[in-house]
Amino acid sequence: MIIDSVEELESLFEYVQDQKCLVVPVLTDHQQHVSQNKICCIYIYTDQGVERIVPINHTEQIRGFTSHVQRFLDLDDIFIHDKKIWLQLGGKNTTRDVKTLWWYTYSESYDESHYWQPAHHFYHRRHQNLQHVNSIIPIMQHLAMCQKIRKYAWPMIENAKLSESYQTFNSLYPKVFAAIESNGLQVSSRFKNQLIVNDDRVFTNYHYHTSTGRPSNAFRGFNFAAMNKEDGTRDAFISRFESGALVEMDFDAYHVRLIARLIGYELPAGSVHEYFGRFYFSRNDLTDAEYEQSKQITFRLLYGGIDREFLSVPFFAQVNDFIIKLWTQWKRQGYIKTAIDQRILSKEQFPDMTKNKLFNYYLQSLETEVSVRKLNQVLEYLTEYNSCIVLYTYDSVLFDIDPAEAKKIIPEVRSLLESGNLPVKCSVGNIYSKMQEL
Repeated sequence: MIIDSVEELESLFEYVQDQKCLVVPVLTDHQQHVSQNKICCIYIYTDQGVERIVPINHTEQIRGFTSHVQRFLDLDDIFIHDKKIWLQLGGKNTTRDVKTLWWYTYSESYDESHYWQPAHHFYHRRHQNLQHVNSIIPIMQHLAMCQKIRKYAWPMIENAKLSESYQTFNSLYPKVFAAIESNGLQVSSRFKNQLIVNDDRVFTNYHYHTSTGRPSNAFRGFNFAAMNKEDGTRDAFISRFESGALVEMDFDAYHVRLIARLIGYELPAGSVHEYFGRFYFSRNDLTDAEYEQSKQITFRLLYGGIDREFLSVPFFAQVNDFIIKLWTQWKRQGYIKTAIDQRILSKEQFPDMTKNKLFNYYLQSLETEVSVRKLNQVLEYLTEYNSCIVLYTYDSVLFDIDPAEAKKIIPEVRSLLESGNLPVKCSVGNIYSKMQEL
């Protein structure tokens, strides 16, 4: 059961060849981000009933197997307990994510809180300040935890229907968000939550198995997706490069433009809010106050329902037709599929669905599906550069830019994000709270 020798390890690698296989890595520290963590042990279960746990960094091990870790990371076509974590450890993108499969199979987010054994809770309470505490928890307790994971995951894996939608999601989302998380954000001494600071960096933690697929982003109580702009929180975020800068690219009227693309409505060049304001106020030259009112009216109509008086505006007449069509499909079929990933949203998931809520969910999923593909393009482009994406928040992307690369990559990255008539506004600054529009 517990691997003690190289001979046993070699036999294990022979077992897993060409077999359906579940792999569960256990990290040494349950509180540290994976970027700052190590592998405590690795659990493996195959469809032939072979079950092993391999100590990697644990006080009970007879010998160490750290030199063999890469062989595990190089495994193909395995079912991995958490692919986003596995990729940050160095694993391959050809693995299949159990958490995503659970989400697709049961239409609910994967809850792993009940897998910890009483011994884990005891050690975690008793040694709250001890780093890598999982390395001293009896390895048989880790085994018991992994067996419980396998009890719930394995029947699902055996009967898994790996739809094209699942395979697309599995190949794209863990890779994109693992890459962004690994970059981290540079912080100054002004950062308030020092518990999550490692070598002047903090690391994000994206959770994308949500109702709409729109990711949340929080780690140990710090919400990266909802940082306050007024309380000084953003003052602590700075560039990691000497004389470097943070560059934020915000999609302009993102949802409006996505909807226009969805319904085949051609928006004119220039400001969307000026365009709609001409309909609202029956004039071409808007005041600043009218421009702001135009934004508020547009968002109210899109998210709260379109009033009859605004159906005379061609755009909203077409949006209203689309909402009715989507709602009719929901009532007739009991489900809809998202626009790009073709992921199912069903009545079983959302028994209290309303017409406007359905449209909002559909729109949020579309936003995420478009954004993730753009992020993937940008990440691939930045592979050869020091500059990197450090934060994604719905309709904006934050970059940490090496000054030696700025002139070349900023226009290129902007062009990638803007493809498909989705313009962005750029802001730059060496402190996140002091960004100036370019």
